[in-house]
Amino acid sequence: MDTKHLDPLRKELRLLRATVPPKPWRSVGVIAVGGLHAVGFDRVSELLLVVSSAGRGVIDCQTGSKVARDSEEYYGNEQYLEADGIGPLKGRTLTMTGLLGGGLPKSTSDGWSVEVVTLDWPVGDILLLEPFSSMYDSLRGKSNRFHKVASDSELRAVGFSYSGLSLIVATSSDVAVFCRDAV
Repeated sequence: MDTKHLDPLRKELRLLRATVPPKPWRSVGVIAVGGLHAVGFDRVSELLLVVSSAGRGVIDCQTGSKVARDSEEYYGNEQYLEADGIGPLKGRTLTMTGLLGGGLPKSTSDGWSVEVVTLDWPVGDILLLEPFSSMYDSLRGKSNRFHKVASDSELRAVGFSYSGLSLIVATSSDVAVFCRDAV
């Protein structure tokens, strides 16, 4: 299949450098998590459950603070892409995404979206697209409205919380957290 028509876009993406996300997004921080296996958002809050080789933790994605930690080895319902919550998520079973598959929402109800683009395998570039824009806009004579928010190997998960107020990029060693205020 001939894809030469995509060469201008490939060139543009290769020149793109990671930047601070555009308003209303802000970087909350990068939380180190050695041996990250999977992550999952609570459906009714901005809390993120993280499962790693060193146990489980809960991160508040609006503040970047760790609100719970359990250092016991945990494999739970890994084959079903689920994990039992701890701390403020205790008693809940969360849907997870990570090493074994799964996925987080890739768009918000007000039009923001994320794309993972792998031009130079194994590195995946994470693009945050402004509302109702397309990665291919420049090919149609429009200006691109996307922002590179991360570039890491060993990507485990990328996506929004269910409310669309938080965005995470999880790798095997950390979780980058971005958030915005309620719309």
